[in-house]
Amino acid sequence: MPRRGRPAGQSGPAPILRPDEIKRVVRLLKSRPRFSARAEVAFHLSFYLGLRAQEIASLRWGDVFDDVCRVRDVLHLKAAYTKGSRTRDVFLSSPRLRQVLAQFAQRYPDGRRPDAPLFRSQKGGHLTAASMARFLKQLYVEAGIPRASSHSGRRTFITGLAERGIDLKAISVLAGHSNIRTTAMYVDNNPLRLARILEGVSW
Repeated sequence: MPRRGRPAGQSGPAPILRPDEIKRVVRLLKSRPRFSARAEVAFHLSFYLGLRAQEIASLRWGDVFDDVCRVRDVLHLKAAYTKGSRTRDVFLSSPRLRQVLAQFAQRYPDGRRPDAPLFRSQKGGHLTAASMARFLKQLYVEAGIPRASSHSGRRTFITGLAERGIDLKAISVLAGHSNIRTTAMYVDNNPLRLARILEGVSW
């Protein structure tokens, strides 16, 4: 029996998104104009790259796009952006993510300065990590997933890689974990993943 106050299949403070919940978020993004553009990009960076709220909020235009607004092949996360102040390269390989980013760039045909924040605050500067976390949280609330948080996309990303048989060392590098044991905690302590494994067992 799951612990009181925590839904079945949830491990840790941020629940992993089920496929139907991911579809619910995507439908919301398409139906609510005020959630389009920034929210779509932020969600996909979280879901397809496993970026933390701090990392998403810190991004600059030039980190993601070149001087003619084409999506870069590699996103170089600077030390100032990351937890633990460690640089890492993230490959922008997902076709869906690249499509979302390209559409975002098309909204600004004159381009942006390379040093301009990808996500601007109302005052024109960078969103803070806390503001980005609240931004993603509100998206999940309106999608009918109130227990989800800004970390849910990251946990879903890591768990999804594990379910596809990707080795923990590779997942650890992609997630920016300094210790493989941290990655193992994401994977091994996930009841939803364990339940899916047992679904295919036949003695």
